[in-house]
Amino acid sequence: MTAPILLTGFQPFGDHAVNPTALLMERLAGEPGVVTAVLPVEYDACGAAFAALLEEHRPAAALCFGLAAGSEYIKIERLAWNRDESEQADNAGVVRTDDAIEPDGPTAYGSTLPVPTLVRELAIAGLPVTFSDHAGGFVCNHLFYRARHVIETADLDVPMGFVHLPPLPEQVADQPGRSGLTLDQQERAVRALVGLLRQGLGIAA
Repeated sequence: MTAPILLTGFQPFGDHAVNPTALLMERLAGEPGVVTAVLPVEYDACGAAFAALLEEHRPAAALCFGLAAGSEYIKIERLAWNRDESEQADNAGVVRTDDAIEPDGPTAYGSTLPVPTLVRELAIAGLPVTFSDHAGGFVCNHLFYRARHVIETADLDVPMGFVHLPPLPEQVADQPGRSGLTLDQQERAVRALVGLLRQGLGIAA
């Protein structure tokens, strides 16, 4: 049996009653060749949940998604930083303003996905996309770093990266000058990314 591609999103958090990444995981659940999961927006729990999924499914690659509420672009993240630094509480009420994620870990991990190719292909598909060198200091960056750390320390051959998605149009309807990105457009982006990973890994659709 061919190893699946692991896709993860996050639960709603803070003022965001809806998290489009959770809705996307629901849409893709049960699709052939992928495994989807919605992770808790909690520093410690999200990393533990990812490690358990890695152990259970032994994926060929992993692609994690989070909400970038202030962005109008799909952001392909290039770096995960070894720092929790946000004034915002996670869903467990935890605030971390200056904490190392792994005290003995490297300053940063790079994505092991072909970021330039992913950006180019999404742009060709007419989707608003860019790359980013800072995944923030909240739970998204924490998951990205923890995921890369567990893959590296276990010496696993699992390409992994993180993608931030913009809010839905209805989530920014009261914000002048903002348009958001529909769930159908976001789903098209996720499916395109999965297709590119399959192609790169030589996995049949």
